[in-house]
Amino acid sequence: MNAQDLARSLTAAGSVKIPDGDGEGLYLLSVRDGDLVEKHWVGDSLQEETVVASEVREDTSASYLLISEQCIRHVVFVDQDNVVQCYAYDEDIEEWEDTPLGAQWNITVHPKGKLSANIGPRGELVVTYQDESGRLAGMMSVADNKWKTFGPFGGSPILGTPQCLEVIDDRLHLFYIEEDAGIGYLVFDSAGNWKANVLKNTNTETTIDNFSVAKDPETSDFQSYFISGGFLWTVNGEKQKIKLGKVTGDGKLIPADGAQAGWWFPWRRPRNYVINYNINFNVGDYGAWEPRKALPYYY
Repeated sequence: MNAQDLARSLTAAGSVKIPDGDGEGLYLLSVRDGDLVEKHWVGDSLQEETVVASEVREDTSASYLLISEQCIRHVVFVDQDNVVQCYAYDEDIEEWEDTPLGAQWNITVHPKGKLSANIGPRGELVVTYQDESGRLAGMMSVADNKWKTFGPFGGSPILGTPQCLEVIDDRLHLFYIEEDAGIGYLVFDSAGNWKANVLKNTNTETTIDNFSVAKDPETSDFQSYFISGGFLWTVNGEKQKIKLGKVTGDGKLIPADGAQAGWWFPWRRPRNYVINYNINFNVGDYGAWEPRKALPYYY
């Protein structure tokens, strides 16, 4: 992913990089007049816009999940009642449809709370959020149409700031903004516990608007990218922050210098695995489906 795509992704409510072989470009999500809108970008060209859902909270974050083989796409977001919802794309009618997952989860978040969702290392669907008290909590699938809640966690997440749920080294990592510390994270270990830590040198004088974290395949250090104060920054491992450029409101990156305009950023490759849950959507003509392989979402 190049620096411009990165900046555009981090100014969106949610995004996904389309896997090789399934197309090109990015799907970006934004809210417009209460509608959650999907925009397909290829380079600097906007290819298409599609309305995903209506009555969406104006400042919602959204997670975009791709399921391979069946060409299934899911979006998890917060509606105007602060309830977490999940919509799926119906290839037959070429429209986004509501799914029963929102009702099954029955998750209400804080009026300013954000969320994140991903597919875990064993194929479990995981959703994390700030609960009604502002604390971090979550839910994951454990069997057919069965769900397990976890949290609330300790720590001091800043209310209304983003979070990022990733699978790194086959373990769930929940990254969030810790008060007076920058990007904090919780790692889900084999014993079922979440262990807390902090990414050094990610504390900023201004609020972090959005961020993403990946693991550098060469150094095994965490590489963090974030927008704060209208600028795009990166921190590799424990090194100092590097300003990559200014980001406008529509996601346009103005590089800090000419060389950085051509930078490419390493992202983990999609992982294929068998999902261990079975969900019947029964949405109109969409019918029931049994997922076989999945791709985790990207920024």
